[in-house]
Amino acid sequence: MGSLTPEQRERWETKGFVVLPRALEPGTVRDLTRWVQEIEAWAAQDGPGIHHFEQTDAGPRIARSEDFDPHHAGLSEFMRRGVVSDVLASLFGEPAVLFKEKINYKYPGGGGFAPHQDAPAYRFVDHHVSCMVPVDPATIESGCLWFAPGHREGILPNDAGRLRADWVRGASWEPVEAQPGDLVFFDSYAPHKSDTNRSAAPRRLIYLTYNAASKGDLRDVYYSDKRAEFEAAGDTGESGHVRISINDDFLGRPVENPSSKTSG
Repeated sequence: MGSLTPEQRERWETKGFVVLPRALEPGTVRDLTRWVQEIEAWAAQDGPGIHHFEQTDAGPRIARSEDFDPHHAGLSEFMRRGVVSDVLASLFGEPAVLFKEKINYKYPGGGGFAPHQDAPAYRFVDHHVSCMVPVDPATIESGCLWFAPGHREGILPNDAGRLRADWVRGASWEPVEAQPGDLVFFDSYAPHKSDTNRSAAPRRLIYLTYNAASKGDLRDVYYSDKRAEFEAAGDTGESGHVRISINDDFLGRPVENPSSKTSG
């Protein structure tokens, strides 16, 4: 699976993303599901990592976990070895190093993300590639990703990371549904968005972001910078939504009673 087919390579070059169906074995999917459950439990137990929450109609729910690589051997091995690493080496033309890792849970009613590019939020190096690993089905109903052309245009007009409305109105958006076992790779300049989860089940996705090894290992620098910024500015953005990224692009509602936060 380390080499893309000619058709997949062309899609990557023209669209800025590519879907690799059934790239993972069923046993790997089962492991990933169990590991995500373990990390979600850390949030309820004041365990390691960074955990963000949002308000839903059913009450507070976990929205994101990140910075878990040093604390979970199974996921660390998955992120740094095997098919994901092999495909990244093909896309970069050299080995890749992990820049950041996160899980977006998107419980029923969980917020989506305004149209944005990842590049403005990923400091210290100018190009990244992310791999989306579904743990649950990512469908239009559950709030899958939508992509638009534009990854070759550099950083597009934006406000605090949110793409400006005039650009968004003129873009052609394509939904990318994916099942557990699939992998979706996308460029950090690829415009994308997602909607609220309107299904009855969570839509858990692992997102793994990398840069070319020749640019250096910047993961610790990234998380040190993010922790400092959130300590200084808090976790509510100027938009009034929960801020879980350097970009102010998440559309989740702030938790109404922080003492009632729950992981699920």
